Amino acid sequence: MSRKNNLTERINKDNYPTPQYVIDLLLERIDLSKVNTFLEPCKGDGRILNSLPLTINKEWCEIRENKDYLTYEPQCKFDLIITNPPFSLSIEFLNKSLIEANTICYLQRLNWLGSGIRKEFWNLNIPDKLFVLSKRPQFKKELGLGSGTDATEYGWFIWDKLNIIEGNHIEVL
Repeated sequence: MSRKNNLTERINKDNYPTPQYVIDLLLERIDLSKVNTFLEPCKGDGRILNSLPLTINKEWCEIRENKDYLTYEPQCKFDLIITNPPFSLSIEFLNKSLIEANTICYLQRLNWLGSGIRKEFWNLNIPDKLFVLSKRPQFKKELGLGSGTDATEYGWFIWDKLNIIEGNHIEVL
């Protein structure tokens, strides 16, 4: 989420396109040769989906295209889910993803870790890895709404049952 004048302004339907360099930093660490099936729960403009090789069987959801991930019923368990979910629905999305995929990568604000409401969730679902982004994403720039970095830090939160992602438990990219 971007900030302006210390007031939080939400963009309609949490549509924050993921900058390509953020996607590339993650994909560099994934052994995609072990990925046959992929799901992108929040396709947006397709940047994540289109960054994956054509040899991978890809599915997607996008609320703006009347394909809601929370009501979507997959036909298989996925090897990999990568997404930048709507912050307001992150826990709901992740609870579903943890059932539907073996490896899950969510782009989130680092303060997603904090909150009494999420404490129980974190105690039951500790990520295998956290890749902190040293360069803050410029979501407003991606939307053509200005420049400058976002006002908070982000990272890739990763649950990796397939062990296909290289890197330390916590790493700064």
